[in-house]
Amino acid sequence: MKKSGKPSSRNLKINTRIVITSILAILIPLAIIASFSTVFINTFNSFFNFSTVTTNSYSTVNQVQWSQTISTITSDLTSDMDEEQTYSAIKNLASHLEEFGTKLYIEKNGKTYYKSENSGDIMKSAEKISVFDKKDNINHFGSNGLLLTNHAEADGDSYYIMIINEEYTVNDLSQGLSFQEFRSFIFGRTGIIILAIVLLFIIAIVVTSFVTTKTIVNPIKEISHGAEEIAKGNLDYTINYHSTNELGQMADSFNNMRLRLEQSLETQKSSDRKRKELVACVAHDLRTPLTSVKGYAEGIRDGIADTPEKKEQYINTICSSIENTERILDDLLAFSKLELDTFSLNCETVNVNEFFSDGAEEIRAELEEENIEFSFTTTCQDSTTLALDSDRFTRVIRNIVSNSIKYKRNDIQSRFDLKLHEYERTIIIELSDNGIGVDRESLAKIFDTMYRADAARSSVADGSGLGLAICRQIVELHGGSIWATSEVNKGLSIFISMPKEDKK
Repeated sequence: MKKSGKPSSRNLKINTRIVITSILAILIPLAIIASFSTVFINTFNSFFNFSTVTTNSYSTVNQVQWSQTISTITSDLTSDMDEEQTYSAIKNLASHLEEFGTKLYIEKNGKTYYKSENSGDIMKSAEKISVFDKKDNINHFGSNGLLLTNHAEADGDSYYIMIINEEYTVNDLSQGLSFQEFRSFIFGRTGIIILAIVLLFIIAIVVTSFVTTKTIVNPIKEISHGAEEIAKGNLDYTINYHSTNELGQMADSFNNMRLRLEQSLETQKSSDRKRKELVACVAHDLRTPLTSVKGYAEGIRDGIADTPEKKEQYINTICSSIENTERILDDLLAFSKLELDTFSLNCETVNVNEFFSDGAEEIRAELEEENIEFSFTTTCQDSTTLALDSDRFTRVIRNIVSNSIKYKRNDIQSRFDLKLHEYERTIIIELSDNGIGVDRESLAKIFDTMYRADAARSSVADGSGLGLAICRQIVELHGGSIWATSEVNKGLSIFISMPKEDKK
């Protein structure tokens, strides 16, 4: 399947996914906290009503309210508002405080700037509540009253702020009550917000877990299921997960393993089938000469061969059948060694023209006995050499010659040609005859084990059917290649390409 070149989240490596998940696990809570903090700060005063005094009794919240009130008065005095606006803002704030019996006194540059009505001598009233020094800032919350003082400066002006409340009360269990009030006031209103934050955290964790499960755990389950199917022998199952990350590579490896296993089983089945065919063919090919030996031996025993000439004929036939049996067994032994990789070569440097010229004489003598014309030509230089195992390669030539003798035509003068062609890096050995030939469909199979192309060839008793298969394996062990061309009733040509020996 062609994979898209576009970036995809499913192609992220596992390490990258874990890093991203960890970062999100940190950033999401931080983002939530930052968002909540912004909202909380912006709504703190209005939502919790901290900027306005709501009671004349001490509590933690009330203490925060007074601190915020002092801060508001200081901000108004030091703001950029003009004199009239500033005084108006102070008066509005003071009017609310005075509803709770609070008295406000402000000095500007040592002179009275604002003083609550009916406050009398506010300094003496303050001294009754607590001893103080005008130089200090005081926050006194007592059962005898409230006293708050503060200082501020702006644009060269100095301000002194005093707040007193002689009706202020502090309960005996102030700490416990203030804590309860604070808890009731704060948690009662923030419970929803806290719950929302907890839910957001839970949702963030669930979403992160879901993404992790979808992108990591699900592919692992798919791969695991595919491995189980392959282990059960279901070699048609394909793991349907495509990615360039580690999981995708693992899925591809399992799919490739499945294909190789399937090919291996097919190869094993094919080998078993060929092995059975080989045993059957060899048994059949051995039966023919052995039957001949048995029949002629019985003829001698029973006295059928009653003349010296008949006895000699019978004995010659028996010897010929035994030789044919030996060739079949020799081919079978050689093929078995080749299949088991125990067939070794003993290569040496061989002059091409000398080697094939000597072999050509032996081939000529053998073919003349069969009334087959023979020709040998070469275009190789006298110095051209090959690295050959002489005995093994001689067997290749003899098998091909023997094959041509077996499949010659009886209606024409038979011919066999041996030609050598030299090229820059290779030597092409051409061995051709004008025998019965092979049809195009069967041509590619003639080098297979026990393959005979047609009924005419199958009827030939002389041979194991392993000759050309052995030729191919010996040639390939030398680093060469072998192929054939043919036309029916026009002959067969076999070509062997051998690499020339490197000259250093």
